[in-house]
Amino acid sequence: RGRVPYMNGTFAAAENCWVGFIVLTEQASKQMEICLQINQAPSLQRLISGVQEDNRPAPETDSIEKVTSSSPLSGIFSAGIKQGSLYSLNSTCSEDGSFEKVDVSGEIEFDIRYIHNTSILEICIKACKNLAYGEERKKKCNPYVKTYLLPDKSPQSKRKTSVKKNTVDPAFHETLKYKIEYSQLEMRQLQVSVWHSGTFRRRVFLGEVVIPFQSWNFEDKSNQLFSWYQLKAKAEKSEDNMVHYSGELAVRAKLVSPSFCNSSEYEDQMIENTKRSMEDKTYPHYQLHLIILDAKHLPVTRSDGLLNSFVKSCLSIPGQRDMKQRTPVLKKQAHPQWKHLFVFNGVTTSQLQQSCLDLTVWDQASFGIRDQFLGGARLGTTFQTGTSDATSQAYLQWQKVLSSPNVWTDITLTLHSNAQVFNF
Repeated sequence: RGRVPYMNGTFAAAENCWVGFIVLTEQASKQMEICLQINQAPSLQRLISGVQEDNRPAPETDSIEKVTSSSPLSGIFSAGIKQGSLYSLNSTCSEDGSFEKVDVSGEIEFDIRYIHNTSILEICIKACKNLAYGEERKKKCNPYVKTYLLPDKSPQSKRKTSVKKNTVDPAFHETLKYKIEYSQLEMRQLQVSVWHSGTFRRRVFLGEVVIPFQSWNFEDKSNQLFSWYQLKAKAEKSEDNMVHYSGELAVRAKLVSPSFCNSSEYEDQMIENTKRSMEDKTYPHYQLHLIILDAKHLPVTRSDGLLNSFVKSCLSIPGQRDMKQRTPVLKKQAHPQWKHLFVFNGVTTSQLQQSCLDLTVWDQASFGIRDQFLGGARLGTTFQTGTSDATSQAYLQWQKVLSSPNVWTDITLTLHSNAQVFNF
């Protein structure tokens, strides 16, 4: 028996069944609380990737993918729906080679166009024909198309169409879009691949097409028409030659001749020139000016996607001590904009022809922990990064700076994750 309160403040006796009901309700409440705690606990994938979970049910697919600026926290945009962590280990692993293969056959039809007033790259996927079966024994194929802007193989670079069921001649009529500056396109390649979606998230590679934009004419009307492309097998790559993309760093560089050195607009950040030797009269000293502008698509190291980032520079000249500088730390920013000037004094053009300038981006760690390397790039003498295009672009941009004194040159550098090749 128990005592149960009435609304007027009095109490009345209660039967055993009533008291028993209260006890059972408390037990159920505890069980519910435990279930909620388990449900809210981070998944293994969330702990590995640091991506926020999105437990909403998947909506119906749309035919046009939404335009969105990539950010470190962006998930996969599949048919206009942000899937959060569902880009997942499965998709990432499939790009590293752990996917099923078939004998590639068939073609894909699409067109490419660039909208200058909105800085949007559009890839209009129309159809495929004569695809191989994703499951040969069952004569089954559920194809979809996936694209990347190489060398970026991160989730932020991925776009894909909806899945078409039970067909080797799918019609998509879907447009995949990228927000990207026109000046960056010449350093990119468009990878268009076709996949079979099997049961239990099994993926089978059906073929791909890779189009370099270095020589692509976006103004040519014929390039904006739908064209058929033969699907090809994926090129075999060793682990040592794989490109590890870590974002992009925008800088502005200028070689300042001696007659301009005293009239620079950045006198407050200048360093005193070193004493000149007799040889300097024959080979006058220059100043190398480098403005660190901003960085995009940096790796995510925290669950909130924010970084305490800074940039280190190291100018290596043969036979001389390395010249090192660094920017201030910008705290809690996903897309840092430093706009900081580095000035390297007492250099000659002949020295710079044989030198290299390494720029590395870091995330400042808490007390007692080492700063985390986010990515690096090199201007000057080349090194092996796994792609000749990225290396040659950096070398050509460096030569442009040296051959055009007193003129600013805007440069967008691809950051790579192999810290061992950089000086800092």
